[in-house]
Amino acid sequence: MSLSALDSNGDPYLHFVTCCRTISNRRQFAILSWTGFAGGIHDLKLRRLKFAWTDFFHSLIREDLYRAICYSVHPKSVAAFWSLLFAISKLVELGDTLFIVLRKKPLIFLHYYHHAAVLIYTVHSGAEHTAPGRVFIVMNYFAHSVMYTYYAVTASGLKPRKWISMCVTSIQLGQMLAGVLVTFVVYKIKVDDNMSCQQSMGNLYLAFIIYLTFALLFLQFFVNNYFRKASKPKAATKKDE
Repeated sequence: MSLSALDSNGDPYLHFVTCCRTISNRRQFAILSWTGFAGGIHDLKLRRLKFAWTDFFHSLIREDLYRAICYSVHPKSVAAFWSLLFAISKLVELGDTLFIVLRKKPLIFLHYYHHAAVLIYTVHSGAEHTAPGRVFIVMNYFAHSVMYTYYAVTASGLKPRKWISMCVTSIQLGQMLAGVLVTFVVYKIKVDDNMSCQQSMGNLYLAFIIYLTFALLFLQFFVNNYFRKASKPKAATKKDE
């Protein structure tokens, strides 16, 4: 009896086996349309980012760093609306994992740890309406707009030069280091200066741990992919000589 005939009986296991066999036997999934869509969404985020930038820098320029970091956006402002979309986008971005599997690319720890940690922190920060969150959102919008544009280009079959890939990873690493810096500044404001700030200590510690581990993991990824790989061919050449 053929697998298709058995499948018609509605056996969930056979449905699962059929799906797995189809994925394993097919060529790499062409995700240009999805990646292009994702790149377009993040490009739209970047265009609308002016509201978040405007809100943050108006507070920074007209008042001071303390108010810019420690006072959140008004719940009815445009920036608050885009903050909500940011939270929703974290769920959409979980689809990255599916498309990596469909493209038969290896999943690394950094990938799923990043998605899981960001989703957890976004929910926690949204519940507390933390003020430094708008700084994190601005950084994330920018970095992800660049990142998904890069993904769209590579999915189309083009192979960007190595220095472009290094720049994309450098932007991501810079985002994580900036996150560590922001959490340090907020900690100093709350503890050393003994001033109020719209972020709980629990959320602050969570942000620091996440950004610090992200920074270390992205640094490890950067070194392994752009320096150690480059040194291996040279070592092999010397051995042949």
